[in-house]
Amino acid sequence: HAVNILYVAYSCDPYAGSEDKIGWSVPFESARSNRVHVLTKEEQREPIERYLAAHPACDIRFHYVDIPPVCKRLLGESLYSGRLGIWNRRAYATAARICASEAIDLIHQVTPVEFRAIGDYGRIGNVPFVCGPVGGAEYIPPGLRGYAQGHEAQELVRRAANALSRWHLATSGVLGRVDHVLFANRETQDYLGDLCGGQDARPYPEIGVGEQELARRRRRRHDGCTILVAGRLVYRKGHDLLLDALAGLPADVRCECRIVGDGPCREALGRRCQGDARLRDRVVLTGAASFEGMTEEYQNADVLVMPSLRETSGSVVLEAMARGLPVITIGRFGGAEMVDAGVGWLYAGTDQGSYVRSLQEALIECIASPEERERRGGRARGRAEHYTWGTKVTHYQDIYDRLVPGERT
Repeated sequence: HAVNILYVAYSCDPYAGSEDKIGWSVPFESARSNRVHVLTKEEQREPIERYLAAHPACDIRFHYVDIPPVCKRLLGESLYSGRLGIWNRRAYATAARICASEAIDLIHQVTPVEFRAIGDYGRIGNVPFVCGPVGGAEYIPPGLRGYAQGHEAQELVRRAANALSRWHLATSGVLGRVDHVLFANRETQDYLGDLCGGQDARPYPEIGVGEQELARRRRRRHDGCTILVAGRLVYRKGHDLLLDALAGLPADVRCECRIVGDGPCREALGRRCQGDARLRDRVVLTGAASFEGMTEEYQNADVLVMPSLRETSGSVVLEAMARGLPVITIGRFGGAEMVDAGVGWLYAGTDQGSYVRSLQEALIECIASPEERERRGGRARGRAEHYTWGTKVTHYQDIYDRLVPGERT
């Protein structure tokens, strides 16, 4: 039976990726069988209304909440959690009105993914509240902290903000008023799980893919190996870790590493690659790519490497798997919930040197084994089928039905 659902999706854009893709795709898929309302921020109005004008059959009602311009100016990237807190407090009043006027059966907050932004929507009387999947409690492993040199203060502030948020969630009873919490990775579940009642037994990554993204891959026959890395060029994405591993590969190992993306680290990465003969002929910094450009990058690659120092899950992991690419990533965070030895390679370590060696070993095995790349890539595509938006909403629907039993109109 249909459920009347209010989705709280601060990030929600039909034309964007990352969290905006989550905030759009979950309600859109849910609307196939439920009555759906979405509460989002004012900045999303233009792209959403543009989409609705082009797709008038889309049966979702959208509601927009704004915050004062002064808050937007003062609470920039480093203080973004404060901005989210103000938005949640304003959104709460709107959510309460929608619940009363539209006879909402259940509220599900799907974005932001970070646990620091969980709203207190459980205070709205007689309306079950589901939250997540949430992440945000993942930290750079001790052995990799050297790659965050120059950003130690940022990591320390983040750790302090997490501790403060955990204390607030515990003392205010916010998590106690959530009827069901989904965690995106084990690190966040271990950090918050004792404060929660209803929750999934194991983590459930927040990311997903559309059915149209599941692509049959043409078999590649060529010497060497094309390694793809995609994402914003910031320190926490671990590009220097990957370059250390590539620089230490034997000279006769044939590979090309294509780093797709842009960001504040691009200039330094470019200087390093040009200044090191071991990297100069192996690494290409392509800059940012369009959607069509990324499709071509996935098609021409043999393996995706995600060397992030910390990551909730990593959308590129699932996007690559959906296109039949095996994945190399760290044996932590949400990526490790999707990737195992059947569909890729996981690396680990205790100090910087052992992490680099473990990543090198994974790269060497992958580069030297084209048949194994093909096998793991094929299985990766099959694994990705478990993370389509339709499959995810089916999982969520089971939770909704437990919380909202009986006949509904």
